[in-house]
Amino acid sequence: MEVAVTPESAAVLNNEAVRLQAEGKYLEADELYKRSVAMWQSTLGPEDLLVAHSLANRASLYRSMGEHHEAERIFQIAQRIWTKRGFPKSYDQPLWADQLDQNGMLRHFGLQVRNLRDRLSKGDAAARPEMADTIQRLGPWYHNVVFAPGVMSNPPNPDYPASRWRVLDEIIPKDLRGKSVLDIGCNSGFFSLEMKKRGANRVVGVDIMPHLLAQSRFASHWFDLPLELYECGAYDVQSLQSKFDVVVFVGVLYHLKHPLYALEQIAAICNETMYFQSVVRGPAGDIEARDDYPVNEVAVFDQPAWPKLYFIEKKFNGDESNWWFATRSCLKAMLRTAGFRTIEDTSNPEIFVCRK
Repeated sequence: MEVAVTPESAAVLNNEAVRLQAEGKYLEADELYKRSVAMWQSTLGPEDLLVAHSLANRASLYRSMGEHHEAERIFQIAQRIWTKRGFPKSYDQPLWADQLDQNGMLRHFGLQVRNLRDRLSKGDAAARPEMADTIQRLGPWYHNVVFAPGVMSNPPNPDYPASRWRVLDEIIPKDLRGKSVLDIGCNSGFFSLEMKKRGANRVVGVDIMPHLLAQSRFASHWFDLPLELYECGAYDVQSLQSKFDVVVFVGVLYHLKHPLYALEQIAAICNETMYFQSVVRGPAGDIEARDDYPVNEVAVFDQPAWPKLYFIEKKFNGDESNWWFATRSCLKAMLRTAGFRTIEDTSNPEIFVCRK
C-alpha cells in the first residue's frame, strides 16, 4: 500500500520502526527508518530536527545490531543538525529508540553496556565471549583500554597509551573541577576519560574517524564518565563554538599536512593550557633567534639548534599519514608563533606544557 509523503506519514513509519526494533526485528525496522528519514528530508528539509530524530533512532538500531561504526557515523550527522538547530527539548512523539540524559549519555545504550559490565564482573559465563565480540566489532583499536581484569582492547600493545599518560599524569593537575577540556584526536577516549576522572566539568573529545568515536562512546558508558564526542579535526576546532580551559593535543601534529595552521586554530580556542606531544627528530638544543637577519645570512641555518621541520614524502613506520617531524626548537617556535606565550619542558623530550 502506497503511503503519502508527508511529515505525519514519516512519524507513523518512525514509530512502527521503534516498535519493530524493540521486538528484535532489526531489518524490518531499518527499512522503515530509512523511509521515514527520506520523507522528513523531502518534506521538511535535510536539517530539520525530525531528520536528526530519525537518524538518531537508526543509530540506536545499529548499536543494537553491533554495527557500532555505522551507528556512530549516522549519529554524528544527527549531532551536527542538533548543534545547528538545538538539542531535543522533549521526548514525546514521535517515538525515540533511545534518549540523551542530562549529561548527554544515551539511556538505553548505557543500560546495555552497564548490564554487560555487571554480568562480566559477576562471572557470568556468557558475558566474557559477548564482551570479546563487542571489542572485536568496535575494532580495530589503537589504544589499549582495560575494561576489566584480563579484558582489554589491544593486548598486543598493552602499555599504550598508558606509557604516554604516565608523563601527562605528572604534569596535569589532579583536580580539574570547574574546567573545560578538549581532547583533539581523542581516539578511543583514553585521555578524555582520565581528564573526566579528575573532575573536569566538561570534556569534549574530537576525532575525524567515527569508528574511534564509537570506541570512545562505548568506553564512556562502560566507565560512567560522560564525554561529548564530535567528528571534527584539528583544523576545524573553532566549529565547536566553544573555548576550553585545557587542551590535550597528543600524537596528532605529525599527521597533519598543515601543522602551523592547526596550532593557530587550537590556540584560538584554548584559554589557559595545552598539553602537547609530537614526534621529535634531529639535533637537540634551543636557540634564541634574533629579531631579523639580513638577506645574505647563510651560516645561521647550519646551526644544529636552528628550528627544522622534516617532510616525509612517503611512509614512516609503514604509515603514509606521517607528514612532518620536527626538532624541539622548531616545535617550540611553532607553538610560540601560534599564540602560546610560555612553552615548558617535561621529563619527556616530546611533551610540552604550553600556556597562553
